[in-house]
Amino acid sequence: MKGSVKSHIKQAIPSLVIMVFMVGAASAMSSRFFTAANLRNVLTQTAVLAIVSAAQCFALLIGGIDMSVSSVISVSTIFVAMFSHSGPAGLAFAIALALAVGAFTGFVNGMGIVRFQIPAMIITISTQAFLKGIALILMPSSGGKVNQAFVKVIKTRVGIFSVAFLLAVLTYASAWLVLHYTRFGRRIYAVGNGELYAEQSGIDTKKITVMVYVLSGLIAAFGGIILSARISSGNPLVGDSYAMDSVAAAVIGGISMNGGVGTIAGALSGAVILTLINNIMNSMGISPYYQYILKGALLMFSLMLFQIKRRRTV
Repeated sequence: MKGSVKSHIKQAIPSLVIMVFMVGAASAMSSRFFTAANLRNVLTQTAVLAIVSAAQCFALLIGGIDMSVSSVISVSTIFVAMFSHSGPAGLAFAIALALAVGAFTGFVNGMGIVRFQIPAMIITISTQAFLKGIALILMPSSGGKVNQAFVKVIKTRVGIFSVAFLLAVLTYASAWLVLHYTRFGRRIYAVGNGELYAEQSGIDTKKITVMVYVLSGLIAAFGGIILSARISSGNPLVGDSYAMDSVAAAVIGGISMNGGVGTIAGALSGAVILTLINNIMNSMGISPYYQYILKGALLMFSLMLFQIKRRRTV
């Protein structure tokens, strides 16, 4: 397994190089970039995207995709905003409800794929639309009130790190251990490298697929809970950008959309890269529309690079 881990880590090296280059370039262009306040801001902005990208990684590693993460995030912020203000019991209920809905959404996605043979993209877009409708009914516009004690905890600073970012790091540490040092993690890679071969080796691929999507839904809901504290409200549309951004972060970080290749660490660097793009371009006064162009170009480049590598190994 050690050799396998090393081979997956190699996939993340290009994104790490890009991240270091961007930090160096930003520091050279602006003396304000490498200040404690700005670094803290960048890391805090990275936290939610990083968490959701971790969720996306699990789906991508089995050769799937999870577009429903965006609506799971939005619904989670709404639940926290609707119920958490009533005190600790209300906060606990809101968090439990958000996690339960995220897990159930993942279960529906997984069952749709393994029982009804619905393509991952189609079923997850369907659950995304379903949840988005519920979110808009519950809260047509941004509102509600998030428990202020919870907000204070999530926004607490430890040096240049916020609790939100530290929770993202904890998420990645846990995901790393699961993927590289457990039987479940090894089976995820096996399914991604070839479902038929995985079945022939005795792996219950259907069970693994459902479990992966349940886990993806849980992690996305966790990201939504953290986001609710950051924006101090619920918002039915706040998660919209996270579906594609989480895919982009994972792919830029070396996760193959064909499944079975890459490591969770790459997704973290990919999330930092996307956040740096926003931060640098905003500080330079460049229109946000150009951010989409640059993100799209990075994603296309990463996908083409994977295809070139794949052809060389075939």
